[in-house]
Amino acid sequence: MDDEAGWTVGELAAMCGLSVRVLRHWDAVGVVTPERTEGGHRRYGPDQVTRLYQALALRRTGLGLQAIAGLLDDTGTDTGTDSGTITALRDHLDRVEADLRRQRRLRDRLAAALDHPAPDQLMRVIESMTMFEQYVHGYRADESARLDDQATALVDLLHRGIAYEPGERVLEVGCGVGAQTVALATNSPETAFVSIDISAESLARAAQRCADTGLDTVTFHQADVFTLPHDDGDLTESSFDHVFVCFVLEHLAEPAEALRRLLRLVRPGGTITVVEGDHGSTYFHPDDAAARAAIDCQVRLQRHAGGDALIGRRLYPLLTEAGWTGTRVEPRVVYVDGSRPDLAQSFILRTFTAMIAGVREPAVAAGLTDDVRFDAGLAALRRTAAPDGVFSYTFLAARARRPEAP
Repeated sequence: MDDEAGWTVGELAAMCGLSVRVLRHWDAVGVVTPERTEGGHRRYGPDQVTRLYQALALRRTGLGLQAIAGLLDDTGTDTGTDSGTITALRDHLDRVEADLRRQRRLRDRLAAALDHPAPDQLMRVIESMTMFEQYVHGYRADESARLDDQATALVDLLHRGIAYEPGERVLEVGCGVGAQTVALATNSPETAFVSIDISAESLARAAQRCADTGLDTVTFHQADVFTLPHDDGDLTESSFDHVFVCFVLEHLAEPAEALRRLLRLVRPGGTITVVEGDHGSTYFHPDDAAARAAIDCQVRLQRHAGGDALIGRRLYPLLTEAGWTGTRVEPRVVYVDGSRPDLAQSFILRTFTAMIAGVREPAVAAGLTDDVRFDAGLAALRRTAAPDGVFSYTFLAARARRPEAP
Protein backbone atom coordinates (compact mmCIF):
# COMPACT_ATOMS: atom_id res chain seq x y z
CA MET A 1 0.00 0.00 0.00
CA ASP A 2 1.39 3.43 -0.94
CA ASP A 3 1.36 6.44 1.34
CA GLU A 4 -1.70 8.02 -0.28
CA ALA A 5 -3.95 4.93 -0.25
CA GLY A 6 -6.51 4.03 2.41
CA TRP A 7 -7.52 6.01 5.49
CA THR A 8 -5.51 7.30 8.39
CA VAL A 9 -6.59 6.45 11.91
CA GLY A 10 -7.95 9.97 12.33
CA GLU A 11 -9.97 9.78 9.12
CA LEU A 12 -11.39 6.39 10.03
CA ALA A 13 -12.26 7.58 13.55
CA ALA A 14 -14.23 10.50 12.12
CA MET A 15 -15.98 8.20 9.65
CA CYS A 16 -17.07 5.45 12.07
CA GLY A 17 -17.67 7.49 15.22
CA LEU A 18 -14.95 5.88 17.35
CA SER A 19 -12.10 7.76 18.94
CA VAL A 20 -8.51 7.47 17.79
CA ARG A 21 -7.64 6.01 21.20
CA VAL A 22 -10.25 3.26 20.77
CA LEU A 23 -9.01 2.36 17.30
CA ARG A 24 -5.42 2.16 18.55
CA HIS A 25 -6.57 -0.12 21.37
CA TRP A 26 -8.45 -2.32 18.89
CA ASP A 27 -5.23 -2.51 16.87
CA ALA A 28 -3.26 -3.57 19.97
CA VAL A 29 -5.68 -6.41 20.83
CA GLY A 30 -5.94 -7.64 17.23
CA VAL A 31 -9.50 -6.60 16.38
CA VAL A 32 -8.61 -4.37 13.42
CA THR A 33 -4.96 -3.90 12.49
CA PRO A 34 -4.02 -1.35 9.79
CA GLU A 35 -1.54 -2.05 7.03
CA ARG A 36 1.83 -0.33 6.76
CA THR A 37 2.60 1.84 3.77
CA GLU A 38 5.95 1.80 2.00
CA GLY A 39 6.86 4.85 4.07
CA GLY A 40 5.95 3.08 7.33
CA HIS A 41 2.66 4.87 7.97
CA ARG A 42 -0.49 3.11 9.18
CA ARG A 43 -3.35 3.03 6.71
CA TYR A 44 -6.71 1.27 6.80
CA GLY A 45 -7.67 -0.29 3.48
CA PRO A 46 -11.06 -1.64 2.28
CA ASP A 47 -10.49 -5.01 4.01
CA GLN A 48 -9.76 -3.35 7.35
CA VAL A 49 -12.79 -1.07 7.02
CA THR A 50 -15.01 -4.09 6.33
CA ARG A 51 -13.54 -5.88 9.35
CA LEU A 52 -14.12 -2.78 11.47
CA TYR A 53 -17.83 -2.69 10.71
CA GLN A 54 -18.09 -6.43 11.35
CA ALA A 55 -16.43 -5.82 14.73
CA LEU A 56 -18.85 -3.01 15.50
CA ALA A 57 -21.79 -5.30 14.75
CA LEU A 58 -20.40 -8.04 17.00
CA ARG A 59 -19.64 -5.50 19.70
CA ARG A 60 -23.34 -4.64 19.89
CA THR A 61 -24.06 -8.23 20.96
CA GLY A 62 -21.94 -7.65 24.07
CA LEU A 63 -19.01 -9.87 23.06
CA GLY A 64 -15.58 -8.96 24.41
CA LEU A 65 -12.83 -7.69 22.15
CA GLN A 66 -10.72 -10.85 22.42
CA ALA A 67 -13.70 -12.98 21.41
CA ILE A 68 -14.47 -10.66 18.50
CA ALA A 69 -10.88 -10.81 17.27
CA GLY A 70 -10.93 -14.60 17.39
CA LEU A 71 -14.21 -14.82 15.49
CA LEU A 72 -13.06 -12.43 12.76
CA ASP A 73 -9.78 -14.30 12.40
CA ASP A 74 -11.69 -17.58 12.03
CA THR A 75 -14.22 -16.38 9.45
CA GLY A 76 -11.57 -14.46 7.57
CA THR A 77 -9.55 -17.57 6.62
CA ASP A 78 -10.11 -19.81 3.62
CA THR A 79 -10.82 -22.77 5.90
CA GLY A 80 -12.88 -20.80 8.41
CA THR A 81 -16.59 -21.47 8.66
CA ASP A 82 -19.49 -19.91 10.48
CA SER A 83 -19.50 -22.75 13.05
CA GLY A 84 -17.09 -20.96 15.38
CA THR A 85 -19.15 -17.78 15.19
CA ILE A 86 -22.37 -19.64 15.86
CA THR A 87 -20.89 -21.51 18.83
CA ALA A 88 -19.44 -18.34 20.34
CA LEU A 89 -22.69 -16.44 19.90
CA ARG A 90 -24.69 -19.31 21.40
CA ASP A 91 -22.39 -19.36 24.43
CA HIS A 92 -22.72 -15.60 24.69
CA LEU A 93 -26.51 -15.89 24.43
CA ASP A 94 -26.46 -18.33 27.35
CA ARG A 95 -24.48 -15.81 29.39
CA VAL A 96 -26.88 -13.02 28.45
CA GLU A 97 -29.85 -15.15 29.50
CA ALA A 98 -28.15 -15.96 32.82
CA ASP A 99 -27.54 -12.24 33.36
CA LEU A 100 -31.18 -11.52 32.56
CA ARG A 101 -32.29 -14.06 35.15
CA ARG A 102 -30.10 -12.37 37.74
CA GLN A 103 -31.48 -8.99 36.72
CA ARG A 104 -35.06 -10.26 37.07
CA ARG A 105 -34.27 -11.54 40.54
CA LEU A 106 -32.79 -8.14 41.41
CA ARG A 107 -35.88 -6.43 39.99
CA ASP A 108 -38.16 -8.62 42.10
CA ARG A 109 -36.18 -7.93 45.27
CA LEU A 110 -36.14 -4.20 44.59
CA ALA A 111 -39.88 -4.25 43.96
CA ALA A 112 -40.37 -5.98 47.29
CA ALA A 113 -38.10 -3.43 48.98
CA LEU A 114 -40.17 -0.59 47.56
CA ASP A 115 -43.10 -1.82 49.63
CA HIS A 116 -41.33 -0.14 52.57
CA PRO A 117 -42.50 3.49 52.64
CA ALA A 118 -39.47 4.95 54.42
CA PRO A 119 -36.48 5.77 52.15
CA ASP A 120 -33.99 4.91 54.90
CA GLN A 121 -35.56 1.44 55.20
CA LEU A 122 -35.32 0.96 51.43
CA MET A 123 -31.62 1.81 51.45
CA ARG A 124 -31.01 -0.57 54.35
CA VAL A 125 -32.68 -3.40 52.39
CA ILE A 126 -30.61 -2.64 49.29
CA GLU A 127 -27.42 -2.50 51.37
CA SER A 128 -28.27 -5.79 53.06
CA MET A 129 -28.87 -7.46 49.69
CA THR A 130 -25.42 -6.42 48.48
CA MET A 131 -23.59 -7.50 51.64
CA PHE A 132 -25.47 -10.77 51.92
CA GLU A 133 -24.84 -11.74 48.29
CA GLN A 134 -21.12 -11.35 49.01
CA TYR A 135 -21.49 -13.53 52.10
CA VAL A 136 -23.54 -16.41 50.71
CA HIS A 137 -21.16 -17.08 47.85
CA GLY A 138 -18.16 -17.38 50.15
CA TYR A 139 -16.19 -14.47 48.69
CA ARG A 140 -15.19 -13.06 52.07
CA ALA A 141 -12.08 -14.49 53.69
CA ASP A 142 -13.85 -15.35 56.95
CA GLU A 143 -16.61 -17.16 55.06
CA SER A 144 -14.04 -19.19 53.12
CA ALA A 145 -12.42 -20.17 56.41
CA ARG A 146 -15.81 -21.20 57.77
CA LEU A 147 -16.38 -23.42 54.72
CA ASP A 148 -13.01 -25.06 55.38
CA ASP A 149 -14.01 -25.80 58.97
CA GLN A 150 -17.39 -27.13 57.84
CA ALA A 151 -15.81 -29.50 55.33
CA THR A 152 -13.33 -30.78 57.90
CA ALA A 153 -15.99 -31.32 60.57
CA LEU A 154 -18.51 -33.01 58.28
CA VAL A 155 -16.45 -34.90 55.72
CA ASP A 156 -17.47 -38.36 56.99
CA LEU A 157 -21.12 -37.40 57.40
CA LEU A 158 -21.55 -35.66 54.04
CA HIS A 159 -19.49 -38.08 51.94
CA ARG A 160 -20.69 -41.32 53.50
CA GLY A 161 -21.48 -43.79 50.73
CA ILE A 162 -20.26 -41.46 47.97
CA ALA A 163 -17.61 -43.20 45.86
CA TYR A 164 -17.21 -43.48 42.13
CA GLU A 165 -15.71 -46.19 39.91
CA PRO A 166 -12.31 -46.00 38.21
CA GLY A 167 -12.55 -44.38 34.81
CA GLU A 168 -15.87 -42.66 35.48
CA ARG A 169 -16.34 -38.97 34.85
CA VAL A 170 -17.94 -36.83 37.57
CA LEU A 171 -19.04 -33.19 37.49
CA GLU A 172 -18.83 -31.23 40.76
CA VAL A 173 -21.05 -28.14 40.60
CA GLY A 174 -20.20 -25.08 42.67
CA CYS A 175 -16.88 -26.33 44.00
CA GLY A 176 -16.10 -22.99 45.66
CA VAL A 177 -12.67 -23.02 47.29
CA GLY A 178 -12.41 -26.82 46.96
CA ALA A 179 -13.57 -27.79 50.45
CA GLN A 180 -15.58 -30.74 49.11
CA THR A 181 -13.41 -31.33 46.04
CA VAL A 182 -10.52 -32.77 48.00
CA ALA A 183 -12.79 -35.27 49.79
CA LEU A 184 -14.39 -36.37 46.52
CA ALA A 185 -11.10 -36.89 44.72
CA THR A 186 -9.47 -38.58 47.71
CA ASN A 187 -12.32 -41.06 48.13
CA SER A 188 -12.33 -41.93 44.39
CA PRO A 189 -8.67 -41.68 43.34
CA GLU A 190 -9.14 -43.22 39.87
CA THR A 191 -12.15 -41.12 38.89
CA ALA A 192 -11.87 -38.05 36.64
CA PHE A 193 -13.51 -34.97 38.18
CA VAL A 194 -14.50 -31.75 36.48
CA SER A 195 -15.22 -29.03 39.05
CA ILE A 196 -16.95 -25.79 38.12
CA ASP A 197 -17.71 -22.53 39.87
CA ILE A 198 -18.80 -19.06 38.80
CA SER A 199 -15.97 -17.38 40.75
CA ALA A 200 -12.50 -17.33 39.18
CA GLU A 201 -10.96 -16.45 42.54
CA SER A 202 -12.57 -19.46 44.24
CA LEU A 203 -11.46 -21.75 41.41
CA ALA A 204 -7.86 -20.60 41.80
CA ARG A 205 -7.96 -21.43 45.50
CA ALA A 206 -9.57 -24.80 44.81
CA ALA A 207 -6.92 -25.68 42.24
CA GLN A 208 -4.17 -24.70 44.67
CA ARG A 209 -5.76 -26.79 47.41
CA CYS A 210 -5.80 -29.86 45.16
CA ALA A 211 -2.21 -29.23 44.08
CA ASP A 212 -1.10 -28.93 47.70
CA THR A 213 -2.81 -32.25 48.45
CA GLY A 214 -1.17 -33.95 45.48
CA LEU A 215 -4.43 -34.57 43.62
CA ASP A 216 -4.15 -34.52 39.82
CA THR A 217 -7.50 -36.00 38.79
CA VAL A 218 -9.49 -32.73 38.92
CA THR A 219 -9.97 -30.26 36.08
CA PHE A 220 -11.39 -26.82 36.92
CA HIS A 221 -13.58 -24.60 34.74
CA GLN A 222 -15.29 -21.27 35.34
CA ALA A 223 -18.93 -21.76 34.38
CA ASP A 224 -22.45 -20.72 35.32
CA VAL A 225 -24.77 -23.69 35.80
CA PHE A 226 -27.49 -21.80 33.92
CA THR A 227 -25.38 -21.80 30.73
CA LEU A 228 -24.93 -25.59 30.70
CA PRO A 229 -24.53 -27.77 28.74
CA HIS A 230 -22.00 -26.29 26.31
CA ASP A 231 -21.77 -27.21 22.65
CA ASP A 232 -18.14 -28.28 22.91
CA GLY A 233 -15.36 -28.69 25.45
CA ASP A 234 -15.55 -30.49 28.80
CA LEU A 235 -19.17 -29.60 29.63
CA THR A 236 -21.18 -31.10 26.78
CA GLU A 237 -24.47 -32.98 26.86
CA SER A 238 -24.44 -36.57 28.22
CA SER A 239 -20.69 -36.39 28.88
CA PHE A 240 -20.70 -37.32 32.59
CA ASP A 241 -21.48 -40.48 34.52
CA HIS A 242 -22.45 -38.62 37.69
CA VAL A 243 -23.00 -35.14 39.12
CA PHE A 244 -22.25 -34.01 42.68
CA VAL A 245 -23.90 -30.86 44.09
CA CYS A 246 -23.25 -29.71 47.65
CA PHE A 247 -24.56 -26.51 49.26
CA VAL A 248 -25.35 -24.92 45.88
CA LEU A 249 -29.11 -25.10 45.33
CA GLU A 250 -29.72 -23.09 48.50
CA HIS A 251 -28.23 -20.04 46.75
CA LEU A 252 -30.21 -20.32 43.49
CA ALA A 253 -33.49 -18.60 42.70
CA GLU A 254 -34.28 -21.32 40.13
CA PRO A 255 -33.01 -24.62 41.58
CA ALA A 256 -35.34 -26.76 39.43
CA GLU A 257 -34.00 -25.14 36.26
CA ALA A 258 -30.43 -25.83 37.41
CA LEU A 259 -31.33 -29.48 38.01
CA ARG A 260 -32.92 -29.72 34.56
CA ARG A 261 -29.71 -28.46 32.97
CA LEU A 262 -27.61 -30.90 34.98
CA LEU A 263 -29.88 -33.74 33.83
CA ARG A 264 -28.79 -33.07 30.25
CA LEU A 265 -25.11 -33.32 31.23
CA VAL A 266 -25.42 -36.88 32.57
CA ARG A 267 -25.62 -39.97 30.39
CA PRO A 268 -28.88 -41.96 30.54
CA GLY A 269 -28.72 -44.04 33.71
CA GLY A 270 -26.19 -41.68 35.30
CA THR A 271 -26.77 -40.28 38.78
CA ILE A 272 -26.86 -37.05 40.71
CA THR A 273 -26.05 -36.60 44.40
CA VAL A 274 -27.32 -33.43 46.08
CA VAL A 275 -26.49 -32.41 49.66
CA GLU A 276 -28.21 -29.43 51.29
CA GLY A 277 -29.02 -28.19 54.76
CA ASP A 278 -32.29 -27.05 56.31
CA HIS A 279 -32.12 -24.39 59.01
CA GLY A 280 -35.61 -25.33 60.14
CA SER A 281 -34.18 -28.59 61.45
CA THR A 282 -32.11 -26.80 64.12
CA TYR A 283 -32.82 -27.41 67.78
CA PHE A 284 -30.68 -26.83 70.84
CA HIS A 285 -30.52 -26.72 74.62
CA PRO A 286 -30.78 -24.35 76.36
CA ASP A 287 -33.44 -23.07 74.01
CA ASP A 288 -33.33 -19.32 73.46
CA ALA A 289 -35.60 -16.90 71.59
CA ALA A 290 -32.77 -14.52 70.65
CA ALA A 291 -30.79 -17.40 69.14
CA ARG A 292 -33.78 -18.45 67.05
CA ALA A 293 -34.30 -14.86 65.95
CA ALA A 294 -30.66 -14.64 64.82
CA ILE A 295 -31.07 -17.83 62.78
CA ASP A 296 -34.26 -16.42 61.28
CA CYS A 297 -32.31 -13.34 60.16
CA GLN A 298 -30.05 -15.59 58.11
CA VAL A 299 -33.06 -17.40 56.60
CA ARG A 300 -34.79 -14.13 55.68
CA LEU A 301 -31.65 -12.55 54.22
CA GLN A 302 -30.97 -15.60 52.09
CA ARG A 303 -34.55 -15.37 50.83
CA HIS A 304 -33.95 -11.69 49.96
CA ALA A 305 -30.86 -12.77 47.98
CA GLY A 306 -32.96 -15.24 45.96
CA GLY A 307 -32.00 -18.40 47.87
CA ASP A 308 -33.58 -20.76 50.37
CA ALA A 309 -31.93 -21.77 53.65
CA LEU A 310 -34.74 -24.33 54.13
CA ILE A 311 -34.20 -26.07 50.80
CA GLY A 312 -33.29 -29.46 52.26
CA ARG A 313 -36.96 -30.35 52.67
CA ARG A 314 -37.56 -29.57 48.97
CA LEU A 315 -34.98 -31.91 47.41
CA TYR A 316 -37.38 -34.71 46.50
CA PRO A 317 -39.98 -32.52 44.74
CA LEU A 318 -37.30 -30.42 43.04
CA LEU A 319 -35.52 -33.45 41.57
CA THR A 320 -38.83 -34.96 40.48
CA GLU A 321 -39.90 -31.70 38.82
CA ALA A 322 -36.59 -31.54 36.95
CA GLY A 323 -37.05 -35.00 35.43
CA TRP A 324 -34.79 -37.14 37.62
CA THR A 325 -36.14 -40.53 38.69
CA GLY A 326 -35.64 -43.01 41.53
CA THR A 327 -35.00 -40.23 44.03
CA ARG A 328 -34.07 -41.27 47.55
CA VAL A 329 -33.46 -38.72 50.31
CA GLU A 330 -31.53 -39.58 53.47
CA PRO A 331 -31.41 -37.32 56.54
CA ARG A 332 -27.91 -36.94 57.96
CA VAL A 333 -28.06 -35.59 61.47
CA VAL A 334 -25.31 -33.73 63.29
CA TYR A 335 -26.01 -34.26 66.99
CA VAL A 336 -23.68 -32.71 69.55
CA ASP A 337 -23.70 -32.97 73.34
CA GLY A 338 -21.13 -32.95 76.11
CA SER A 339 -19.71 -36.28 74.98
CA ARG A 340 -18.51 -34.70 71.68
CA PRO A 341 -16.35 -31.68 72.56
CA ASP A 342 -14.64 -31.98 69.17
CA LEU A 343 -17.90 -31.37 67.33
CA ALA A 344 -18.88 -28.67 69.79
CA GLN A 345 -15.85 -26.71 68.61
CA SER A 346 -15.79 -27.63 64.91
CA PHE A 347 -19.53 -27.61 64.16
CA ILE A 348 -21.41 -25.53 66.76
CA LEU A 349 -18.84 -22.77 67.07
CA ARG A 350 -16.72 -22.70 63.90
CA THR A 351 -19.38 -23.82 61.41
CA PHE A 352 -22.96 -23.00 62.39
CA THR A 353 -22.52 -20.09 64.79
CA ALA A 354 -19.81 -18.60 62.56
CA MET A 355 -22.26 -18.73 59.65
CA ILE A 356 -24.94 -16.87 61.64
CA ALA A 357 -22.36 -14.35 62.88
CA GLY A 358 -21.47 -13.63 59.26
CA VAL A 359 -24.86 -12.02 58.61
CA ARG A 360 -24.75 -9.65 61.58
CA GLU A 361 -23.98 -6.53 59.53
CA PRO A 362 -26.57 -7.07 56.77
CA ALA A 363 -29.22 -8.14 59.30
CA VAL A 364 -28.77 -4.95 61.32
CA ALA A 365 -28.53 -2.85 58.13
CA ALA A 366 -31.83 -4.30 56.90
CA GLY A 367 -33.56 -3.47 60.16
CA LEU A 368 -34.29 -7.14 60.90
CA THR A 369 -32.71 -6.85 64.33
CA ASP A 370 -30.44 -4.63 66.38
CA ASP A 371 -26.87 -5.34 67.38
CA VAL A 372 -27.72 -5.98 71.04
CA ARG A 373 -30.38 -8.61 70.31
CA PHE A 374 -28.33 -10.25 67.58
CA ASP A 375 -25.26 -10.49 69.81
CA ALA A 376 -27.43 -12.02 72.54
CA GLY A 377 -28.51 -14.67 70.04
CA LEU A 378 -24.89 -15.44 69.15
CA ALA A 379 -24.02 -15.77 72.83
CA ALA A 380 -26.91 -18.20 73.31
CA LEU A 381 -25.76 -20.31 70.36
CA ARG A 382 -22.23 -20.44 71.77
CA ARG A 383 -23.70 -21.47 75.10
CA THR A 384 -24.99 -24.70 73.52
CA ALA A 385 -21.35 -25.81 73.03
CA ALA A 386 -20.87 -26.04 76.82
CA PRO A 387 -20.61 -29.52 78.40
CA ASP A 388 -24.29 -29.43 79.41
CA GLY A 389 -25.48 -28.06 76.05
CA VAL A 390 -27.08 -29.90 73.14
CA PHE A 391 -27.21 -28.97 69.45
CA SER A 392 -28.71 -30.78 66.46
CA TYR A 393 -28.90 -29.98 62.76
CA THR A 394 -30.05 -32.10 59.82
CA PHE A 395 -28.55 -32.21 56.35
CA LEU A 396 -30.41 -33.96 53.53
CA ALA A 397 -28.57 -36.09 50.97
CA ALA A 398 -30.53 -36.99 47.84
CA ARG A 399 -29.58 -39.40 45.07
CA ALA A 400 -31.42 -39.76 41.78
CA ARG A 401 -30.74 -40.93 38.23
CA ARG A 402 -31.39 -39.81 34.69
CA PRO A 403 -34.01 -42.04 33.02
CA GLU A 404 -32.66 -44.60 30.59
CA ALA A 405 -33.12 -43.79 26.92
CA PRO A 406 -36.33 -45.34 25.51
